[in-house]
Amino acid sequence: MSRLLYADLYRMYGKKRFWAFVIAMLAVAVMFILMQYTAMDYVVALDRVIFLPMSFYGIIAAALVSFFVGEDFSDGVIRSKLIAGRSRSSVYCSNLFTVGTAGLALYFWMVGLMVGMGIFLFENNVTGEEFMKFLGLGALTCLAMCSLFGMISMLKGEKATSVMVCMAVAFAMLFLCLHTHQIIVQPEYKDGVLNPHFARGIRRFLYEILHDLNPMGQAAQLSAMDCLNPLRWVVCDIFWIVMGIGVGNIYFQKKDIR
Repeated sequence: MSRLLYADLYRMYGKKRFWAFVIAMLAVAVMFILMQYTAMDYVVALDRVIFLPMSFYGIIAAALVSFFVGEDFSDGVIRSKLIAGRSRSSVYCSNLFTVGTAGLALYFWMVGLMVGMGIFLFENNVTGEEFMKFLGLGALTCLAMCSLFGMISMLKGEKATSVMVCMAVAFAMLFLCLHTHQIIVQPEYKDGVLNPHFARGIRRFLYEILHDLNPMGQAAQLSAMDCLNPLRWVVCDIFWIVMGIGVGNIYFQKKDIR
């Protein structure tokens, strides 16, 4: 298993496409920094900037994971591993671990760039404890996304199909996030008048759960350094990670690999 994992990690970090995605993620981060620094006529607080590129993270992660896993199928790498005597579980878990580390690398490099530039350009209103809290929540969100996209890619197989399905899921989650976010942020009153669009009671509770269950919804909260419920956030991420490892592995055992 260790040799298999080393080989997968070596292939991932040795691919030019991986570094292209890293550059794309960092370019998005720089773009957001420049937009916030030049477009605002007031001093922007650091907590509005650090995790702002997370709104694009899911799209880039979906492309990265699906391209890597899809190429393994298209190039016959997965089939060769099985012919060489590797178990399906070890092949599946090794690929999932590899895309998870790649997703975390994208995330930490992006945050490092945002912090490194942000502390010199924006008003620092973020405490160390607050930063570490959201840094950890964001890392879990990244692992949840990579687990989901990794599972889809491992079960779909060929690169074209994997990329198409993962990108479709990523955009669907993004549109769902925009909808739930719009409902949740509605104020109870507008100009002293009761807002008919404000969600109350069980309806609001269900929207908040849906927003937290959606990794893109978590990314939206993270981009503003806001959190509806930290415990629910963690539980939702654990759900996606466990499903990616467990349920995906079960179905991968039955997959016809050509």
